[in-house]
Amino acid sequence: MIKIKNDTVNLNNVSSKIYMAISIVANIYEENSYGDLVITSCRDSVHSKNSLHYVGQAFDIRIWSVPKNEIVFLCKVIKKQLGKDFDVVYEKDHIHTEYDPKWTTHPRKNDGWVLRSVL
Repeated sequence: MIKIKNDTVNLNNVSSKIYMAISIVANIYEENSYGDLVITSCRDSVHSKNSLHYVGQAFDIRIWSVPKNEIVFLCKVIKKQLGKDFDVVYEKDHIHTEYDPKWTTHPRKNDGWVLRSVL
Protein backbone atom coordinates (compact mmCIF):
# COMPACT_ATOMS: atom_id res chain seq x y z
CA MET A 1 0.00 0.00 0.00
CA ILE A 2 1.15 3.54 -0.74
CA LYS A 3 0.83 6.13 2.01
CA ILE A 4 1.67 9.82 2.16
CA LYS A 5 3.59 11.08 5.21
CA ASN A 6 1.13 13.92 5.84
CA ASP A 7 -0.74 16.71 4.07
CA THR A 8 2.44 18.72 3.46
CA VAL A 9 3.51 16.27 0.74
CA ASN A 10 2.61 17.86 -2.60
CA LEU A 11 1.81 15.45 -5.44
CA ASN A 12 0.32 18.10 -7.74
CA ASN A 13 1.77 18.14 -11.26
CA VAL A 14 4.07 15.18 -10.63
CA SER A 15 5.17 13.51 -13.87
CA SER A 16 3.62 10.26 -15.03
CA LYS A 17 7.09 8.68 -14.86
CA ILE A 18 7.18 9.42 -11.12
CA TYR A 19 3.73 7.93 -10.55
CA MET A 20 4.87 4.82 -12.42
CA ALA A 21 8.05 4.66 -10.32
CA ILE A 22 6.11 5.02 -7.05
CA SER A 23 3.91 2.10 -8.08
CA ILE A 24 6.93 -0.07 -8.91
CA VAL A 25 8.65 0.79 -5.62
CA ALA A 26 5.45 -0.02 -3.70
CA ASN A 27 5.46 -3.46 -5.33
CA ILE A 28 9.09 -3.95 -4.32
CA TYR A 29 8.19 -3.06 -0.72
CA GLU A 30 5.32 -5.54 -0.79
CA GLU A 31 7.39 -8.34 -2.36
CA ASN A 32 10.08 -7.91 0.32
CA SER A 33 7.63 -7.53 3.25
CA TYR A 34 8.81 -3.99 4.09
CA GLY A 35 5.27 -2.83 4.83
CA ASP A 36 3.62 0.25 3.38
CA LEU A 37 5.57 2.56 1.10
CA VAL A 38 5.52 6.03 2.67
CA ILE A 39 6.17 9.01 0.39
CA THR A 40 7.85 11.72 2.47
CA SER A 41 8.41 14.36 -0.22
CA CYS A 42 7.60 15.19 -3.84
CA ARG A 43 7.04 18.82 -4.90
CA ASP A 44 7.37 20.22 -1.40
CA SER A 45 9.89 20.91 1.36
CA VAL A 46 13.28 22.51 0.83
CA HIS A 47 15.69 20.82 -1.55
CA SER A 48 18.89 21.79 -3.35
CA LYS A 49 18.64 24.67 -5.84
CA ASN A 50 18.47 22.46 -8.95
CA SER A 51 16.47 19.63 -7.38
CA LEU A 52 14.13 17.70 -9.63
CA HIS A 53 11.60 17.77 -6.77
CA TYR A 54 10.58 21.27 -7.87
CA VAL A 55 9.57 20.09 -11.35
CA GLY A 56 7.75 16.94 -10.26
CA GLN A 57 10.50 14.55 -11.30
CA ALA A 58 11.59 13.25 -7.87
CA PHE A 59 10.25 11.70 -4.69
CA ASP A 60 11.58 10.55 -1.32
CA ILE A 61 10.53 7.45 0.58
CA ARG A 62 10.76 6.43 4.21
CA ILE A 63 13.05 3.51 5.06
CA TRP A 64 12.17 2.97 8.72
CA SER A 65 10.69 -0.46 7.97
CA VAL A 66 13.69 -1.68 5.96
CA PRO A 67 16.40 -3.53 7.93
CA LYS A 68 19.63 -1.50 7.81
CA ASN A 69 21.51 -4.37 6.25
CA GLU A 70 19.01 -4.46 3.33
CA ILE A 71 18.91 -0.76 2.37
CA VAL A 72 21.71 -0.96 -0.23
CA PHE A 73 20.08 -4.11 -1.65
CA LEU A 74 16.77 -2.22 -1.85
CA CYS A 75 18.43 0.66 -3.74
CA LYS A 76 19.89 -1.77 -6.26
CA VAL A 77 16.55 -3.52 -6.78
CA ILE A 78 14.75 -0.20 -7.26
CA LYS A 79 17.40 0.98 -9.74
CA LYS A 80 17.29 -2.27 -11.70
CA GLN A 81 13.50 -2.23 -11.99
CA LEU A 82 13.22 1.48 -12.84
CA GLY A 83 16.04 1.45 -15.38
CA LYS A 84 18.76 3.75 -16.64
CA ASP A 85 16.67 6.93 -16.73
CA PHE A 86 16.23 6.94 -12.96
CA ASP A 87 18.71 7.75 -10.21
CA VAL A 88 18.31 6.16 -6.80
CA VAL A 89 20.12 7.82 -3.90
CA TYR A 90 20.36 6.41 -0.39
CA GLU A 91 20.50 9.38 1.92
CA LYS A 92 20.83 9.40 5.71
CA ASP A 93 17.19 8.72 6.54
CA HIS A 94 15.41 8.10 3.22
CA ILE A 95 15.79 7.00 -0.38
CA HIS A 96 15.60 9.70 -3.05
CA THR A 97 14.46 8.63 -6.52
CA GLU A 98 14.43 10.90 -9.56
CA TYR A 99 13.63 10.64 -13.23
CA ASP A 100 16.74 12.10 -14.86
CA PRO A 101 17.39 10.64 -18.32
CA LYS A 102 20.96 10.97 -19.52
CA TRP A 103 21.13 11.96 -23.16
CA THR A 104 24.44 10.31 -23.93
CA THR A 105 25.79 7.19 -25.59
CA HIS A 106 28.63 6.92 -23.10
CA PRO A 107 28.33 4.25 -20.42
CA ARG A 108 27.74 5.50 -16.91
CA LYS A 109 30.59 5.09 -14.45
CA ASN A 110 28.33 3.45 -11.87
CA ASP A 111 25.10 1.53 -11.89
CA GLY A 112 22.98 4.59 -11.13
CA TRP A 113 22.69 4.53 -7.38
CA VAL A 114 24.74 6.48 -4.92
CA LEU A 115 25.53 5.65 -1.33
CA ARG A 116 25.65 9.05 0.32
CA SER A 117 25.87 7.94 3.92
CA VAL A 118 25.54 4.80 5.98
CA LEU A 119 23.17 4.63 8.93
